[in-house]
Amino acid sequence: MRSQASTLITRWRALDRLHGRIENTMDRRLHEDFGLSLREFQALTMLQEAIDTAHGRLYLQDLAAEIGLSQSATSRLVARLESRALITTSTAAHDRRSVDVHLTSVARETLRRGIPLVHETVRHTVEALADEGWDRDLLGYLRNGRADGVSDTR
Repeated sequence: MRSQASTLITRWRALDRLHGRIENTMDRRLHEDFGLSLREFQALTMLQEAIDTAHGRLYLQDLAAEIGLSQSATSRLVARLESRALITTSTAAHDRRSVDVHLTSVARETLRRGIPLVHETVRHTVEALADEGWDRDLLGYLRNGRADGVSDTR
């Protein structure tokens, strides 16, 4: 009989593999349909969320933390998005050391079309993994927010 620690590590590894499969599938679909990497798309969604909030700002270090990149890699990502006319940047009026980022109409259209694609890709990938016999509790959590496969309708 396996120890509790061994079971925890086994489940963590399964979660890591599951996450990798979903990420790879999303990355491939976003590249095929929009020419964007998953990290680039995540950056656009994070920027949109920041713009939609009351403060309307997202600092580079916060963006880097959210998408899992270093600050220098995030700076390069922002430069790529700007060169592709998905964002514009300007020196912030409130702090000359900061940069304000604005989504272009191209980025807004990409998000409008891309967000449903990401949702559908995750759903389809989870279904395919279920057909392959992946961990029922992990897949149930992704589908319903609960590991027992019962929908949480609060």
